[in-house]
Amino acid sequence: MNCNLEENFNHALNLCEQSMSHCDLISLLQNGSVAEKQIAALTLDKVSNQDEADIFISNLTGCDGKIREAAASRLEEFVKSTPFFASYPEIFADASIDINANISRLVIDSIDVFKDNSDFCAVYTNKLIGFINEGFEEISKIKFRDKKYVLNKQLFKIYWSLEGLYVFSNAVDKKTLYNILSKVLERPEYTIREKAAKILSKYPNDEIFAELYSRVTNDENFYVRFAASGKKEVL
Repeated sequence: MNCNLEENFNHALNLCEQSMSHCDLISLLQNGSVAEKQIAALTLDKVSNQDEADIFISNLTGCDGKIREAAASRLEEFVKSTPFFASYPEIFADASIDINANISRLVIDSIDVFKDNSDFCAVYTNKLIGFINEGFEEISKIKFRDKKYVLNKQLFKIYWSLEGLYVFSNAVDKKTLYNILSKVLERPEYTIREKAAKILSKYPNDEIFAELYSRVTNDENFYVRFAASGKKEVL
């Protein structure tokens, strides 16, 4: 362990052992080091007002992954217990496609509470649709000699955008949704076809999606067919 890592680790341990006030924790979230922000996010007991929500949400994107994951891990608790977080649909959209898939999952699971908020849904889904369109546009530019991670980066973006759209699909115009899912089902990667199938499982009797639904229920890949069934995987 190098000196910096050891120093940060010891500092984090010291913070854990201290009894800090709510104001102290908010201050650390706003101005602290990586370790301080991480511990503050994990220790914070509540978000009391919009200003504190602004500070908390600033730790969900554009900072060290340890901080982002700590904030994401507390998100569901705070979102469900306060009215302040419906103001950040664009930030939540960005966090839904975090490079850390665990963060993406935590965020998408947390914002389910906003399904009936039409303003939130409109902004959030529009940004996800933008991510999907950007992803396909970038894929179309990929040359054979490009490294595979270039493709995987775009597929990852599309994958988590589709996962977010699954939660909020009722807020998306059906023609728009149809066009997105049609494009996804043309891809050879079963992972994103599986996410499209998951969305289509919500519309088994809708004439607009009938042809697409038939395709996923007869897909060559088991996981796509299973997702189309709407059944939850038994662990």
